[in-house]
Amino acid sequence: MAGGEQHPDLRFRILGPLELTANGSQVTLKGQKVRTLLALLLCYPNTAVPDDRLIDGLWPSDPPASAAANLRAYIRGLRTTLGDPRRITRVDRGYLLHVRPPEVDALRFSALVAGSEEAAAGGDVARAAEILRRALDEWTGVPFAGLDDCPALRAEAAVLEEQRFTAVGQWVEHELALGRHADMIPVLVQLVEEFPLRESLRGRLMEALHRSGRQAEALQLYRDTRALLVESLGIEPGPQLREQEQAILREAVAPGEEPAAASPRPCNLPADTPDFTGRAEEIARITRWLTSEDRVGPSIVAVSARGGAGKTTLAVHVAHRLREDFPDGQIFVPLRGAEAARRIPPGVALAGSLRTLGVPDHRLPEHIEERSAMLREVLSERRALLILDDAADESQVMPLIPGTSGCAVLITSRHRLTAVPGIRRLELESFTEEQAIDFLQRMLGDDRMRSSPEAGARLVRLCGRHPLALRIAGARLAARPHWPVRRMVDRLAGEHHRLDELVHGELDVRANLMLSYAALGPRARLLLMLLGSLDLVEYEEWAAAALLDCPLREAEDLLDQLAHSHLVTVATGDHSQPRYGLHDLVRIFARQQAQAQLPCEEVRAALERAVAALLTVTEHAHTQLAGHDHLVLHSTARRRPMAEEHLREIVTDPVTWCEAELPNIQGAVRQAAHLGFDDLCWDLAVTAAPLLEVRKHHDEWEQTHEIALDATRAAGNRRGEAVILAELGELSLHRHDYRAAANFIGQAATIFTALRDRHAEAITEHKLAVLDRLGGRLHDALSRARRSAAALSALGDVGNEALVLRQVGQIHLQLGNHEEARINLEQALQMAQKAQGARLAQQVNYRLGELNLECGEPAEALPRFERVHEFCQTIEDQVGMAHALYGMGRAWAALTRWDTAHRTLTLALAHARAAGERVVEADVLHHLGRVARSRGRTEEAAESFALAEAICRNLGITPTWLGEPEAAFRT
Repeated sequence: MAGGEQHPDLRFRILGPLELTANGSQVTLKGQKVRTLLALLLCYPNTAVPDDRLIDGLWPSDPPASAAANLRAYIRGLRTTLGDPRRITRVDRGYLLHVRPPEVDALRFSALVAGSEEAAAGGDVARAAEILRRALDEWTGVPFAGLDDCPALRAEAAVLEEQRFTAVGQWVEHELALGRHADMIPVLVQLVEEFPLRESLRGRLMEALHRSGRQAEALQLYRDTRALLVESLGIEPGPQLREQEQAILREAVAPGEEPAAASPRPCNLPADTPDFTGRAEEIARITRWLTSEDRVGPSIVAVSARGGAGKTTLAVHVAHRLREDFPDGQIFVPLRGAEAARRIPPGVALAGSLRTLGVPDHRLPEHIEERSAMLREVLSERRALLILDDAADESQVMPLIPGTSGCAVLITSRHRLTAVPGIRRLELESFTEEQAIDFLQRMLGDDRMRSSPEAGARLVRLCGRHPLALRIAGARLAARPHWPVRRMVDRLAGEHHRLDELVHGELDVRANLMLSYAALGPRARLLLMLLGSLDLVEYEEWAAAALLDCPLREAEDLLDQLAHSHLVTVATGDHSQPRYGLHDLVRIFARQQAQAQLPCEEVRAALERAVAALLTVTEHAHTQLAGHDHLVLHSTARRRPMAEEHLREIVTDPVTWCEAELPNIQGAVRQAAHLGFDDLCWDLAVTAAPLLEVRKHHDEWEQTHEIALDATRAAGNRRGEAVILAELGELSLHRHDYRAAANFIGQAATIFTALRDRHAEAITEHKLAVLDRLGGRLHDALSRARRSAAALSALGDVGNEALVLRQVGQIHLQLGNHEEARINLEQALQMAQKAQGARLAQQVNYRLGELNLECGEPAEALPRFERVHEFCQTIEDQVGMAHALYGMGRAWAALTRWDTAHRTLTLALAHARAAGERVVEADVLHHLGRVARSRGRTEEAAESFALAEAICRNLGITPTWLGEPEAAFRT
């Protein structure tokens, strides 16, 4: 690249988000494809990268026919951006990016690591450690952050991360070898948070704590590590870590003593903070209140403060200190009360607490009052401590309060909770200046802070003595031991950059947020305000595009700007699309800005588009699972048009998508109701219901529908009200509450008749037929089902007609009309396939398998049930698996394969009980009794028959086998 032309001085960064600077100024790389192309070339600096590798990276799944031409266009654009056409040259059938080692952070990192290894080999450990510190300072984040959709870059990022981890480990070893154990503790704490499953780092932290005279914390770290590995991976710590624990114990336990055995009582506390500082007065007061012996009923203490003041950290620290005072358990319950869209309902929190206490899922009551009573019963003879974290209000915590004086409750909240009987309140303030300096000394070491006391005091003031801001500043300094404290002070001194430096901060000062907000362009500010106004927990690009009513690419670029300014976070995980979220305080700030600056109608229109977009995606997920015309009556609410190809990218697996989006669906239903979008509200609720049914999200089904019911009634929307009532009836059917189902469906039928809605009447008639069949009124059920099928056929509703014909076939099967059953079921199967209802088709297949059994064709029935079982496994439908195994067990029994039948039916029973499916449980028990009788096990058969009959009578149902001669075998 020699010559007389002046070319820009370029610097490339890939050890974090991709960045390009020219002559010290950042260069904007426009478009995701251009950024991906540059990143791919930087993966192989000064090496020709073949065209096909670049094309695979740019279009991982399905390259367009014009891929080669598009690649050439991107190369031309990139050459222009770099300001030097000779930077990228054509070599054979590929492209080569020319760089010098100092220009690329990854090359500088590798050179420094090599220099450190050379110094260590020469015996200069101190120099080796210093060089490694400089190498690690090249890192700014996750390699290629924001380009996660490229598999090649993900693979290269993993390699780079492993190189970084190796360098980190070697640096730690050098520092410990130099005796800097106390100084390394805050560094290792940060590294363990970043790499929680790396045992070697946890071992080095244990060593540093131990050698610094903090044996108790070292042992507690081992216990936390073991709990994490067992819970996350199902494995015990490795032999090296176990031996390290034993070595510490041998030094800590007096001769002849044995280390205390681990308590079998539940403890799901988060790890205590090793560098916890200050709060001595608060700790003493909370401890005195919680352990007071003169109380009547449980001790209840609430700690309230603004976000980021350290409420949770304090509560967890106190809970760890009081483990001996509450030996029967310490239960941490996250309530997420700060924002309504993320709030954990009391019933869900109760379920989680009961599971922690060992109550199996099948024993969990449906209703919140019963769950609350069960919690009080389970804790009645225990001394346990509950930590209710981030409570919204009194109504969220009251059901979780134990009933006896042996227990205590420690609540954290952003609000003052005054209406809980017997509560004692503590309002937590920011650190004093002395506490803040002590906090930083614990993180950074005394020597480092004492070397520049003025800078330390200035840093405390810049952070406003705010605990979370101080922790972030201290963590950044701890990760860069070669920085003087003054460096961090200088970086925080400019208000325009302060939020960029405190990248994980609970941003407490509104002026700081406003400065960052004001630095955005108009469209980015508008998007931030609208995101803050939308009650979704996380967002994808399509939601942002809907809010702004703009193309997807523009929304993506604006989200990138917000993420770069640290006003949105980028969520990573198993979901196929990038997801963005707002921090609590940023969300509140953005919403307040929208209220102050935007016309109400503009915000309403944007929110309506976003909810409509969510409805569009939910409908797509629904049809992927159930077919185009299956189950749901819709409103006339306007949808957000979205390309079919894009919808397929968003929803790769409908059930998994619903699991990820469930909090968003709940938040959107709630917000649509609040804004008066009653049609959107009820349509979104009923469209999501079949997706919720697969994994028995009954509480969420009920919650969304009750909100929609209130919304439709408030709006006078009679049709929407009736549809919601019908779906609440469907939910009651799934819960086997047939009286409630009859009530809901009856109300819906009355409204539909008054409205003369023939389509809805036909669907409701089918639901009434189901109730008749379950009640043993088979001829009434058949008449209703036939009328429903005829009406749906006339209306051209193929999916629902298939559903009803399946019901007709099932009724004929129970009546013994085998030929009629076969005709209707085969017709139902054809229609389900026509409607692309994969799940419905398998449900019909199941009934055809039952028909095979009734006709004495078990060999034909068995493969049908196996296909159903395989399908249900793919969508993790536990109820469907129970049904399929039940059919397989009956087929094996008909083939006189008694042992196989018994094993299969026993597995079906386990699935039915785990799913809470009492009807299936009764059927399986009955047939287990038949198998036992055939094997000559009379007492076992009698017990199974009795259990099956008891379930049926409890549910108020009359299966065809009830009252058969097997009753003679009951004891």
